[in-house]
Amino acid sequence: MSLDVTTEARDGVMLVILGGELDIYTVSGFRQDLEDLDPATTPLVIDLTDVTLLDSSGLGALVSLLNRSRAGEGRLGLICPHRRLRRVFEITGLRRAFVFGDDFDAVIAAFDEQQADGDDG
Repeated sequence: MSLDVTTEARDGVMLVILGGELDIYTVSGFRQDLEDLDPATTPLVIDLTDVTLLDSSGLGALVSLLNRSRAGEGRLGLICPHRRLRRVFEITGLRRAFVFGDDFDAVIAAFDEQQADGDDG
């Protein structure tokens, strides 16, 4: 029951790479690790590629980040190449709330497409 969190700036975007379980036992550490980030002003991409478990607490933390990003001009995208994990977002009705991609470039392309369409979130 652990979660590794790594952050790196890439092309004006803050990339947060997660590995392990994002659940009730690790979510407080996740929130603390991202406390200093401001998703309202900086585009944020969360890489879920190596997440092995995502429960409702983890979803809640991601939704909280999404809401913080929408409070300003920020954007939040999820790298989520695995169908089993994307299914969690589909079942909960959150699939349309987030920008998804199979890798970093796909999320950035989705951001660009969203901006071109005039969609604000």
